[in-house]
Amino acid sequence: MKGLLHHLRTQLPAALFYLVIATALILSQHAMVFLAFLALGMPLGLDDAFWLFPIRQLAILPDVSPLVAIFGFAYCLGISGALAMLSLRRAERLGRGGGLALAAMVPTLQILAVIALALLWPRRSEAELRRVGDPAPPYQLAIGIFAGTALVVVAVAVSALTMGAYGWGLFVATPFLVGLITGFLVNRGHVRSMAETFGAVAAAGMLGTLALLMLALEGLMCVILILPLAAILALAGGTIGRAAAKRLVDPRQPFYGLAALPLIFLVDAAMPPEVPIDTHAAVTIAAPPEAVWASLTADRPVAEAPGLVGLAGLAYPIASRIVGTGEGARRIGRFSTGTADERITIWQPGRALAFRVVRQPPAMEEMSPYRKLHTPHLIGYFDTGETRFDLAPLPGGRTRLTVRAGHVLRIDPGLYWEPIARWAIGQNVGRVLTDIRRDAEGRHEAGLAAHSRHGKSHAQLAR
Repeated sequence: MKGLLHHLRTQLPAALFYLVIATALILSQHAMVFLAFLALGMPLGLDDAFWLFPIRQLAILPDVSPLVAIFGFAYCLGISGALAMLSLRRAERLGRGGGLALAAMVPTLQILAVIALALLWPRRSEAELRRVGDPAPPYQLAIGIFAGTALVVVAVAVSALTMGAYGWGLFVATPFLVGLITGFLVNRGHVRSMAETFGAVAAAGMLGTLALLMLALEGLMCVILILPLAAILALAGGTIGRAAAKRLVDPRQPFYGLAALPLIFLVDAAMPPEVPIDTHAAVTIAAPPEAVWASLTADRPVAEAPGLVGLAGLAYPIASRIVGTGEGARRIGRFSTGTADERITIWQPGRALAFRVVRQPPAMEEMSPYRKLHTPHLIGYFDTGETRFDLAPLPGGRTRLTVRAGHVLRIDPGLYWEPIARWAIGQNVGRVLTDIRRDAEGRHEAGLAAHSRHGKSHAQLAR
């Protein structure tokens, strides 16, 4: 009992001070969102989601200005940094390590981390902490992880949201620098093992990803798609950062690369790539060209399951409908992400059909807790040009259906993204051809059956 009273007498002022300051920082995010809605003249719902995810209210606005979004994200990132530094000091005094302090960087988790740090008691007295003199203080590890996490969020906000640049700077330079900075900082003054360094780099990446999801800057599927490349580059950067810290180089040198990052973003934005992707596929259908043409131009859904493309959130066709006939007619393609507006350019019944995409839906549907994401890469970075179907009659009443399509990919590095795009296109094309084959063969068999029944009826009447 005396120990508890001593703990309350000695620790309550410090805990109360931490709780008050941290609470004020967290509530300032709510105040920022409230003032933003007031300035925009928009109604603000003070529901449970607002108190847990204040920035979410900005994220779900239908036509929020990019400048407002950038300011909101930047403010939340600054608050996360202030909370992390405050929580690091608190965790150090408690001898608790920096894990909870890192959680203070992530929206919503901030609340739980602050409450936990305010209620926890020290594992060792301050005198013991000074006497032990831990050669590898936990806040050093936490600061390195926080720096990497902040770089992830800032890079995505600047490159993607501000410049609309998806290229070498975001997908190559950024993960390498995240690993380099994190690896250098966590080993500065006390060299850690490779396992600890890689763990810190991985933690920075995971916390950065979580922050992107919570701030509505990215969706989960985009992160998953880039993860293999980013992980390799980040670990390579972490290895170099650890070596730099081990050799006690100039502490400014590892940060010089950060100065070049905005320049790389500018180059990516000024000179976006255009990687052409031509698709060619064919299928043999046990039905005449007339049945294939009827299936190709019918107003019907695509019955085949989307497979892995659907699981990955990439766009896949659901149904199609042609309004009118002949060249210039409108074709409406329904995709999992929206509707494509298309125009018929070639109309040769039983022989060839081609259409050009005038307006297409987003290339993928992100997994996110928000209805609206600030991700420009969903539109305009993958375009489909003209698609053409050719029907060639074969012996035995069969048809060879050939499809050709042109696409343009505008994301670097092309060596990484092009195979993924080709795979997705191939899966969608194969699915469509299989669906047309099954529908055309079904139509042909139904026609033969009807003809057979009609013939039998005539024979019976003749008798």
